[in-house]
Amino acid sequence: MLRALLGLIVLVGGLSGTSVARAQDNAPDQRTYRVAHVRYQGDLVFSKEQLQLRTRTRGNRRLLDIPGANWWLWLYRFGDGMGGRLGRGIRASGEPPAPLDTTVVAADVERLRLFYNQEGFRRAAIEAIIDTTRGRQKTHVVFRIDPGPPTFIREVRYEGLEPLEPSVQRDLRDGALLGTPSSSGFLRGTTRYSEPLLLEEGRRILDFLRDHGYAVITRDSIHAVVIPAKPDSFDVVMDIRLDRRYRFGDLTFAVSGPQDDVGGRLDTVMVSRGDTTFAIPGGVVGDSRIDPNVLRRTLQFAPGQWYDQSLVSATKRRLDAVGVFAFTELRMVRPDSASTVIPLRFDLQTRDRHRIQVETFMLQRSGGFADSDNEIGTGLGLSYSNLNVLGGGEAFRLRTTGTIAADLGLQKGFTSSQWDVSGTLSFPYLTWPFGRLDRALGLYDARTRLSVSFLAARRDALRLVLRGRGNLGYRLELRHSPTLTSFVDILDLSVSNPDTLEGFGEIFLDDVLASIRDPVQQGQIVEDYTQPQVNNALRYTLRSGRVDPFRRDDGHTYEAAVEVGGNLPYLLDRYIFDPGTIEGSLPGLPFFGGSTSDDRLIYRQYVRGLVDLRRYHTLNPRRVLAWKAVVGLAQPLGAADVVPFDRRFYSGGASSVRAWRLRELGPGGASFSDSVGVGGTNILGGEIKLEASLEHRQVLIRGLFEADWSIATFVDIGNVWSGPRNPGPSAGRFRLDQFYRDLGVGSGIGIRLGWDYLIVRLDFAFKVHDPLRRGEFMPDGLSDLVAQFGIGHTF
Repeated sequence: MLRALLGLIVLVGGLSGTSVARAQDNAPDQRTYRVAHVRYQGDLVFSKEQLQLRTRTRGNRRLLDIPGANWWLWLYRFGDGMGGRLGRGIRASGEPPAPLDTTVVAADVERLRLFYNQEGFRRAAIEAIIDTTRGRQKTHVVFRIDPGPPTFIREVRYEGLEPLEPSVQRDLRDGALLGTPSSSGFLRGTTRYSEPLLLEEGRRILDFLRDHGYAVITRDSIHAVVIPAKPDSFDVVMDIRLDRRYRFGDLTFAVSGPQDDVGGRLDTVMVSRGDTTFAIPGGVVGDSRIDPNVLRRTLQFAPGQWYDQSLVSATKRRLDAVGVFAFTELRMVRPDSASTVIPLRFDLQTRDRHRIQVETFMLQRSGGFADSDNEIGTGLGLSYSNLNVLGGGEAFRLRTTGTIAADLGLQKGFTSSQWDVSGTLSFPYLTWPFGRLDRALGLYDARTRLSVSFLAARRDALRLVLRGRGNLGYRLELRHSPTLTSFVDILDLSVSNPDTLEGFGEIFLDDVLASIRDPVQQGQIVEDYTQPQVNNALRYTLRSGRVDPFRRDDGHTYEAAVEVGGNLPYLLDRYIFDPGTIEGSLPGLPFFGGSTSDDRLIYRQYVRGLVDLRRYHTLNPRRVLAWKAVVGLAQPLGAADVVPFDRRFYSGGASSVRAWRLRELGPGGASFSDSVGVGGTNILGGEIKLEASLEHRQVLIRGLFEADWSIATFVDIGNVWSGPRNPGPSAGRFRLDQFYRDLGVGSGIGIRLGWDYLIVRLDFAFKVHDPLRRGEFMPDGLSDLVAQFGIGHTF
């Protein structure tokens, strides 16, 4: 009984913040007690994770949060008892007992009280209960929280803004974080009082004023005066003390490089802005290649303008994006007391231009020319980079890689091999004749890429081979904001030479041709896989992204693209090679012939659009809800019946509808297999695609083998369909009145292992609704269970 009475020790923190009873006389022997668990009770207001950030008392980790399942503690004790080198290794992978320290607990009470006080809960009462009645030298620490009534910000007034123009004052108030502007010029609202919010508002005001000429204003110039108005509310006065307003002054630069044997030189950059021309004098030392005119292209302001810190930051950001400089700084030369201009000095340091890199990597192939949904491979690459090949920040890169891949099911062995070589020339600006778009559109950043590549590949599982594929690209990248970018592919020209391996007809083609009666249409399908092809595309892509591309736990990626293809070969066909006659092909190259071709390059005119929406919601630090929606549409133009095979849509696979293997779903309800209810591989693809997924991810274990172990549950729905001109089977055509019956629905569960550098996933999915089995839901047994392995998140 005595032990039970002494086993509850209460540490209390109240409004004053000083009356914390530590009860040291009744504390247990801290050397023999460990903290088994820490809990938070009461009307917390804030999340458990937010409270954990303010406390230092920790219990030993529990496997799957099961009471008593202290796996890491067990490893530590087991290794400690074993001894020796092996025992030390096991102990290092575990976790020592979490010691009880009542001093730390008392400090946690105070930290929590201060946190609630800063967030507007001025009467919060916090107490810590240390329960030692659990036996076996274990304690449970419970923080009981009564936040009390919150306090609010009733009215916000800004003082000291008289030197600003009325429109500037209005803009400053319109962006306020503390309330809604009123007709009297005050801010009124019911925002809960929060000291961090007041600090954030102060930083916002500071940035606003620096962007409007007040270059030397500091945090000491802005004070928030909090005035009690009622027991549950405050009035806030933002007292702002404005100093002199400044303009940009003279600009100078100094560039240093890594070449010790290169002396210095003086140079002057001439810049024109409208009707104004000005000079930027400076010097370069240690770099024989850099052209100081890179400043002219990146400069976002001019002498004589009102000082604007955002323009200074934009200039630095563009200098950093050039890729030539290892260090950039725009140093403000502090003016004297009588001056109203601020000179700026550019201090720049260039990096080594030449770089050779050998790399090894893992890959998972997907898309229209992959072999298997479980195909994982490895590769070796060699690249050479010149970071400043033309002197103005233009970067050249030459890269070659070789890869091999295998089916993880080990049923097909090595399924593919590939070799490619590519060269890229990247300009940190828009080249002629598009250079004026940068300032006309007010772009955040801009660059141009010229690329050329050649690829040869073999896909044994599909019985296909690419004897060669060359590509020439010319792309403009227009970055409108940190999260919004436009890509304009002015030229995307490709020439490819596909061919088939022995067995292609028996495995794939015969089943497809059996569903098509027209011999002309049959011939066109054969051409897709045996005839050299040429294609060009004019493409516009708009992408909005605000998410960690690796973790994908919060934010979004939205993308829309539209392209028109095949028009350049059409113009050459009609007006150059055989004027007045449309052959549907161009004269080929002797070395580009396939085993069954006549060396002519066929082309297909088409238009294609795609919308891909992906959203990630953090429910709490351990749970994420993610969804995606994909809509694609392609239509052949001119005399073509189909679009090029690499521009069609496919469905099914580890990154698509996971209850179907790669390309097994669609088109529509068509089947390319003799087995009832089995669709076979869809080598035709489709011109219409609808797809959506919903996935819930839950972190179960953190830190096991240095990885986060998660479980995912998901539902996928989608399919592809043939367009009205496609020669494929009628069962695969899109019909508005019944397309929903062709939607494949799959569901399942998956496992995720996430390291800081890699995410591995394994999904198990089954068919809920199969278009080939209309009316049948949830087939009996596990015969339809599909396992999908992947690298990275599904979407």
